[in-house]
Amino acid sequence: MTQAVGRRGGKIGSPEDMMKLLSAAGLKERILFTLAMIAIYRIGVHIPIPGVDPTAFAKHPELAQNLLGMIDLFTGGALNKLSIFSMGIGPYITASIIMQLMTVVIPKLEDLQKNAGEQGRKQLQQITRYATVVLAGFQSFMLAKLLTQIHNPDVVLVSGLGFLINTTVILTACAVFIMWLGEIITERGVGNGASLLIFLGIASRLPVMIHNTWDAVQTGQSPMLGVAVLTAVFLGLVALIVALQQGVRKIMVLGARRNVGRQVFAAPDDYMYLPVNPSGVMAIIFASSLLMFPSTIMSFMGRQQGVNPGAALYDLLRGLPVVGSHIESLSRHPVVKNVVDFIGQEMINTFSYYHWEHSALYFALIVFFAFFYASIVLPVRDMAENLRRSGRAIQGIRPGRPTAEFLEKTLNRLIFIGAAAVGIIAILPIHVEQATMVNTLQGLGSTSLIILVGVAIDTQRQIMTHALSARYQARGLFRTPGEKKEI
Repeated sequence: MTQAVGRRGGKIGSPEDMMKLLSAAGLKERILFTLAMIAIYRIGVHIPIPGVDPTAFAKHPELAQNLLGMIDLFTGGALNKLSIFSMGIGPYITASIIMQLMTVVIPKLEDLQKNAGEQGRKQLQQITRYATVVLAGFQSFMLAKLLTQIHNPDVVLVSGLGFLINTTVILTACAVFIMWLGEIITERGVGNGASLLIFLGIASRLPVMIHNTWDAVQTGQSPMLGVAVLTAVFLGLVALIVALQQGVRKIMVLGARRNVGRQVFAAPDDYMYLPVNPSGVMAIIFASSLLMFPSTIMSFMGRQQGVNPGAALYDLLRGLPVVGSHIESLSRHPVVKNVVDFIGQEMINTFSYYHWEHSALYFALIVFFAFFYASIVLPVRDMAENLRRSGRAIQGIRPGRPTAEFLEKTLNRLIFIGAAAVGIIAILPIHVEQATMVNTLQGLGSTSLIILVGVAIDTQRQIMTHALSARYQARGLFRTPGEKKEI
């Protein structure tokens, strides 16, 4: 591809030409608009909720061991600061995921998605917004209630019904505002707005994590060799994530053929691209949220902080009127006692971050959700039917059922490879941190890495698309009168 010619016959490369090139497709305006929306979001992160002590919540480190720690990471520290943006983009993401799942279960929603066109997409988007408001209201109320139950030091200055109502309304309204920010960035800016807000939340914590790691090395809490090994592992995982995000399987698709008299007209052949990791980050988000759900419920219910959910469930079973008495009587037998103690210990280990039981369950959940989510976003039967209706066919495969079976077999292999790789990405940092004795980067786990790399790649693609569009427009913009257009 040749470069466009400037007004004086030179190639585009001067600052003036580059600015005109950016303006040709409105890329400069989109980037500036995105930066302005990001600035508004970051300002809101530092505005505290009325009626709370912003520093008190940070003095309870046990809260970072459950889902609240993940929420705080994705909001860029807004929850730790007790900001009005504490809910972040989370309710909107959750509502979007629920709507994607419901389109498979509810036929009316599936019809809106497939057959109603642009109008159906707008209706689904509106339903997602309503669901976001409901989820944000519920989560805001539960968070406000949790804040009133945290003492020594107290987080809430004056607790009561007024605080609950006021905080719920403020957090819900701000969650809706953040949803609007994400949508308007997607529409008028660069990249996916919701993903960019999550990206910013994670990226904003990186300087804090690096500073804490440096302090730990200086004080001798973490060895320098351990930090170097952990950094090398993270870099290797980034390379693996890039390969997963970019990896596809190319399948030759023959163009439609039609006979006109004795002549055969054929559309050009094309390729079908099947991704190696179609679920993206969704599988790991589902799996990690499910594992953290018991701890979060215990926190919202005001249970003692730091109690392992497995141990709590085991104690609950032993305390039941009927079952508990049988467990107590059976536990007196040595063999039964050993079995019961083993089961109880395994339940405890399952919810413990650094045990192999936790990693094995985590890996299995990631594989399960990867197949589940891929079945939603890549319906094999629909893909095969669309090929048949358009008169196209996969090279060497008959249309109809053989095509569906071929796609299903190919996708299952790709999904398993991608899910296994994502599982390794999820588990490896946990045990490397334990082996290297570096825990200051615990917040920067596998989920964060996948989101950071994935959003960066997606945003870079969109910027390149706008830049290429501007370049083609520049072929006419920079051509002088009477100058021949380049081919």
